[in-house]
Amino acid sequence: MKTTFILHGGESSRRTENNETFFKEIITRTKKDKINILCIYFARPEHRWQESFYEDRTAFEDQGGDKSLYIELASREEFLEQLKWTDVVFINGGFQGFLKDSLEEIENLPQVFENKIVVGISAGANILSKYYYSQGAEDIKEGIGLLPIKVFCHYSDGCTSELSKLEEYKESLPVYKIPEEKYVVIEE
Repeated sequence: MKTTFILHGGESSRRTENNETFFKEIITRTKKDKINILCIYFARPEHRWQESFYEDRTAFEDQGGDKSLYIELASREEFLEQLKWTDVVFINGGFQGFLKDSLEEIENLPQVFENKIVVGISAGANILSKYYYSQGAEDIKEGIGLLPIKVFCHYSDGCTSELSKLEEYKESLPVYKIPEEKYVVIEE
């Protein structure tokens, strides 16, 4: 049993070649012809969920090829049930608070994510890691630790002192510096 994690550095809503490749990567890594995708926006204010969902659904459909896609918006009330049927857990960015709380409430989260593609964009990637550098807080924060790594989303070459701070923080773990519109794939 394995889980594939795809961590994106941020700004996935931009219509660029890099982001098209990102959405195509998610679709092609899912070996099924019929793919269930759950879009989670718990890191954003609720009034923005529908617009974000429309943008991401369109991006998936544009890259879906001949695959049949069923794309659903996550709800707080049905979240646990929705996680059971989905093939792709698509966690978009924003602010970590409610997102972190929602994921920490799930018992046996690694088992829930088994055999799924778990995508984290910016705050979504941060939350999955053990530690991350938050540019908003200008400090290092703790994720839920599902991945034993350190993450630096929205990374640019001008962030060398912040990167050093993250690298030296607590224990030695692999550090992923992910620029906007770029992504990394980790198989667990």
